[in-house]
Amino acid sequence: MNFSYLKYAIEVEKSGSITKAAQNLYMNQPHLSKIIRELERDFGCPIFERTSRGMIPSKKGEEFLRYAKSILVQMEQIEALCAENDSSRQELRVSVPRATYISSAFTDFIQSLPGGAPLNVHYRETNAMDTIRAVSEKNCDLGIIRTQSLTEFYEEKRLADENLHSEELWSFPCLVLMSQAHPLAHTPDLNYLMLRDYTEILHGDFSPPSFTFDSGEGNGSGAVRRTISIYERASQFQLLSCCPDTFMWTSPIPFQVLAATDLVQRPCSIPGNRYKDLLIYRNGYRLSREDTLFIQAVRRMVSRLSEG
Repeated sequence: MNFSYLKYAIEVEKSGSITKAAQNLYMNQPHLSKIIRELERDFGCPIFERTSRGMIPSKKGEEFLRYAKSILVQMEQIEALCAENDSSRQELRVSVPRATYISSAFTDFIQSLPGGAPLNVHYRETNAMDTIRAVSEKNCDLGIIRTQSLTEFYEEKRLADENLHSEELWSFPCLVLMSQAHPLAHTPDLNYLMLRDYTEILHGDFSPPSFTFDSGEGNGSGAVRRTISIYERASQFQLLSCCPDTFMWTSPIPFQVLAATDLVQRPCSIPGNRYKDLLIYRNGYRLSREDTLFIQAVRRMVSRLSEG
């Protein structure tokens, strides 16, 4: 049996539709239908019932899918065991939100690695949906996603559907990042309605069903009338520094970065302003040495910012 077929069947179960599952798997629908028929022939009975509500697992199919998920977890563990054979190779594949505290921790992690050994690191900044997909499909081993506390239940369900483990890294209110020269930089008791006449910088690649701030730093307060959407993080500091009427919602930023860019962060009253950054990885995945070092670097950064 082709083990990738098990993953296809699990995707059909999650999607409830051959067509939607094929889209998620980037394959054509007739080919996926053929694969499911082959699985059912090899299994000896229908895995799915075709109903007006979509593809629903049969009673035997539910048992088949439970075993399929268990097999994929065990395959993940075998792959991790084989990867340990090359103990000299340093490798990290991680997908994260556009958060300066995480990129600062990533820099600390890189500086901690011994020189000379083979190095293969992939650090990707993107929205939560893409991160979940990248980790689920093994394009990344670790991910960090940002969730709003109000929608945490739905994110937990999405992660469970993708067979992903999650653990909290940090819970925090987002702050307003702006130039020292911004007219509101030293205003006491700042609230989001005061920002409506200024220009908000936000990241423009968040995708439904994401939530506020879900794609990383700066995803909109909903009160402003002027916005600049960017698709990378580097230009945000230059815009904020050079255009003193701009601002951005962000997670807490290390003091050294604020000092170097002549920016300030201010608490700002806005409903529902509580967010969590979650570490995610596949169930059954064994953290590598580099994974552990990166996570430790992030947690140290969180500890410093929480205390400071």
